[in-house]
Amino acid sequence: MKIKNIFFAAAAAMALTACSSDDAIETVQQLSQFPEDGVIRFTTNLNDAADAETRASITSSDVNQTGQQFQVKIVNPASATYSYFNNVQYDGTEWTPINRMLWQNDQQSIKVSAAYKQGTTFTDGNFTNPAGVDLTVAADQSTEAKLKQQDLLTMPEKIITTPATEQILLQNGKLVINFYHALAKLDVTLDLANEFYKVDPKLNHATDITDFTISGTNAGYNFLPRVIANENYGTVTPAETPVAADILANQSAFTAATETNQHSTATYESIVVPQTIAAGALTVSFKIGTRSFSWTNIEAITLEQGKHYTLPLTVGYDTVTLNAHAFSASPWDNQSGNNLGTE
Repeated sequence: MKIKNIFFAAAAAMALTACSSDDAIETVQQLSQFPEDGVIRFTTNLNDAADAETRASITSSDVNQTGQQFQVKIVNPASATYSYFNNVQYDGTEWTPINRMLWQNDQQSIKVSAAYKQGTTFTDGNFTNPAGVDLTVAADQSTEAKLKQQDLLTMPEKIITTPATEQILLQNGKLVINFYHALAKLDVTLDLANEFYKVDPKLNHATDITDFTISGTNAGYNFLPRVIANENYGTVTPAETPVAADILANQSAFTAATETNQHSTATYESIVVPQTIAAGALTVSFKIGTRSFSWTNIEAITLEQGKHYTLPLTVGYDTVTLNAHAFSASPWDNQSGNNLGTE
């Protein structure tokens, strides 16, 4: 009888231990990210993994600089008191709202959206006005700093249904702002063929290429920060009345030709409005020394939000050509890209 009692006691202890272990695992899995003091704090995440080697566009290190700020809109459908529009500024260590913000509680749902653009401070009206805000991509993007000022980061409206159990947009007591690039990036690479080097090898420096211009895009656009164009982007629409601009692109890389490799290469980067460009409308022009060159598309080209496009041109001494189906698109952020063809 004693042995039997010992057996049952051991079995009960094992069952209790198993239940305790399961409860502990469940407790860990459901650990709340909600701040104990109820204060709304922020952290940012820029989805720019594909841009690791791209200097001339906004990256996480650019955003996380002292004095940088983004604008955030929080809508609490149950309380105007706990609804906010605020500027959130980086102080060198963390993101701090200009005005203190509080959660109503850990159960009340909220809607949150945000936008960031260097040199631009969005207003509450820009977020709430159904007409949005009209913006323009600058023509002068000839330096890295000027180009970065054109980059627009967006997080359209997201819903946190229950703050107490939110695991994605609420982490370590902070509201996570997941930014994506809202415009399109267009890179043009020039490959100066060996015939160019053989005819005039002295023209083999980065400064020998001048007046590099991208013409034919609509530089104007309308931005709706809260309206979701797709899962990750606020809505960007080309201006109904096109804004013409001859974009002076930024030369971000140059490799000089050598006797063994007689091809000079140069890369020019620009940020443009997502749009469809009609055949014959897009022109890339530049000078090498005193000689003028240009290339024009013969097929329509569609540029999409968050995509990074590459247009590779081969420059002969008298011509500029593009191989068939050479125009390509890749993710600017971590969205899947596609291939586009032109000639």
